[in-house]
Amino acid sequence: MAGLLGTSLCGALLGLLCMSAPALAVEVKVPAEPLSAPVGRTAELTCTYSTSVGDNFALEWSFVPPGKPISASHPILYFTSGHLYPTGSKANRASLLQNPPTGGVATLKLTDVHPSDTGTYLCQVNNPPDFYSNGLGLINLTVLVPPSSPLCSQSGQTSVGSSAALRCSSSEGAPRPVYHWVRLGSSPTPSPGSMVQDPSKGRVAGAVIGVLLGVLFLSVAAFCLLRFQRERRKRPKETYGGSELREDAIAPGMSEQTSVRADSSNGLLERPHSASSVTTTKSKLPMVV
Repeated sequence: MAGLLGTSLCGALLGLLCMSAPALAVEVKVPAEPLSAPVGRTAELTCTYSTSVGDNFALEWSFVPPGKPISASHPILYFTSGHLYPTGSKANRASLLQNPPTGGVATLKLTDVHPSDTGTYLCQVNNPPDFYSNGLGLINLTVLVPPSSPLCSQSGQTSVGSSAALRCSSSEGAPRPVYHWVRLGSSPTPSPGSMVQDPSKGRVAGAVIGVLLGVLFLSVAAFCLLRFQRERRKRPKETYGGSELREDAIAPGMSEQTSVRADSSNGLLERPHSASSVTTTKSKLPMVV
């Protein structure tokens, strides 16, 4: 009876010790957002972990094609017993950022990525007796491929009132290209890269500049003319004084020969009465200069 009681007590104490002991676990961290890399470049798939690395530590990277379950994964490389073993079709392009990956970093480096590298990558760490978690991280990678030139075709009649179907597709492109249809007018709109400046526009610009210079010149000339006329009005008016006409002066329009005649009866010279009776006063003829 005493033996049975002792055995039960030892079992209970062992259970309490097991429950109070900290649970050992492997924690794997990977990016939450999907990754992308251009075709032909190098992709780094970050994977870190926390555990006490022992002799049974093992790391595995595997690949799942798009649309396939995780059970259909293909191994890429293993690390176990201190050695790295690349495998599969990506073996010559796959490596670890740190080798050996025993410092908490298990990042996969994949060079010269191909379109077929698009898919889900699994980073799994095993370190017995750390079985509290599965130690698994999933990373989605998309290899970016520029779209190839689309091949377009049409079907149906192109007459008024009939139906026609236009189709375009590209053999390459990731993510899958999305097409937008735009109806152009009579003259297609050129692309921004093909726009070239028209040299006639520069000649038009020269003509505009010439017109502006001409208007400026005419404005200056008109201003100078107005100023000259204003100064001219301010000058004092000058007068011209006429000379006094004598009584014996010759009338306008008559010559001295016609104004004198000889008297044959008395031999005296006599001036015409009209000439002797012409008297004038001093006159001043104003003359504006």
